[in-house]
Amino acid sequence: MTEAPAAQSDTHPPVSPRVAHLLEAARAAFVAEGFDGVSIDAIARDAGVSKETIYRHFPDKQALFRAAFEDMANRFAARAQALHRAALPPGQELDALARTILDAAVGGGLLSPLWLAAGLGSRMPDFAAELQQAQTARMEPVREAIAAIARAQGLTREVPIEDALDFGSLAVEGSTLLMGFDPPPPERRAALATRVAALFGQGVLGMPTAPALAAPQRDHTAEPPPARAPHLRRLLDIAAQHFLRDGYEAASLGAIGTEAKVGRGTLYRHFANKAGLFDAVLRDLAAQVALRAAPPALARDGGPEALAHYFAAATAHLTSPVSIALHRAAISASRRDPALARAVHDCVREPWLGPLADWIAQTTGHADAHWLARQGIVLAMQGNRAIAAGHGPAPHAMNGHAMRIARLFLRGLAG
Repeated sequence: MTEAPAAQSDTHPPVSPRVAHLLEAARAAFVAEGFDGVSIDAIARDAGVSKETIYRHFPDKQALFRAAFEDMANRFAARAQALHRAALPPGQELDALARTILDAAVGGGLLSPLWLAAGLGSRMPDFAAELQQAQTARMEPVREAIAAIARAQGLTREVPIEDALDFGSLAVEGSTLLMGFDPPPPERRAALATRVAALFGQGVLGMPTAPALAAPQRDHTAEPPPARAPHLRRLLDIAAQHFLRDGYEAASLGAIGTEAKVGRGTLYRHFANKAGLFDAVLRDLAAQVALRAAPPALARDGGPEALAHYFAAATAHLTSPVSIALHRAAISASRRDPALARAVHDCVREPWLGPLADWIAQTTGHADAHWLARQGIVLAMQGNRAIAAGHGPAPHAMNGHAMRIARLFLRGLAG
């Protein structure tokens, strides 16, 4: 992949070195601890400045948070703009953009606001929605580059921001980095970026075949929840309400036990501690969500309409309120318990991946049908956007969403 030099953003002047150091310290703290877990005092200590210095530049923690991630976004935008100005051939530019997005997402970068939005969604919905909207705006340089590539290929259709967001979602493989999966090592990123560029540019029907790509580590398969005694079933159901509403940290074991009419001795005997109860609740919910999946049949010669029908069903199921709440809870706890987040990720998607992978293998002969199927489900779930926003496409928009991504998945930009 051709490297392009870094450049300053065309629209955002650089900040002073002192403020840049403060913003980097703040971003690192937010990524490591979450929005609620960070205090202005702690950021001041990490940055080696006084609290008064911070308040001189930023009136409150939300303003500092916005500025920290806006600074990072400006650097990403500058990188994307520099790639476009390098005038690479279209295929190489898509390849370079995919690698740039992936590199920016690794290590708590480009995706961090979405991780934090997932954790804040139930308690600060307006702020979470603002973070998600800002993340959309950050992809405008990518949309402009994709639009230029489409024009160079003689395509006349409009390139909406959704295309750039979908491309970014494919580059980072949806929620994997938010849900406890290890990032791909640097030596694998070039191959992944090339494959993402081929899928987005040409679709599964036009992209070249390639060896199967390694799957991320798997932690769980969909199985029926274990049978529970009635009092434990009631405890899990009530605990789920508390954890999904309040989050792991704020939920109270005392309040859960009181409402469920279960003593602390029973709770600790069966689940050991709060983390054990949280683990049991999320795995139980994931199994319930998976068992409610009803993938429609995929005819081998069904074309875009049949695939769109499948994607619409997957989107409706995987962005349902309970699934969104479950994803948010798993993401917000993924730093503490990545294995649990991975288990939730795998369990809820599994019923949809098998039929789609089989269909891809039979229809196209691609050896990496399972990787392609995972990317298809990424498109169906709108990457991480539905999780951050708290909802999927509106019912009246579902068919349009499904047809658009079916055409993109099958034929790429030309679809």
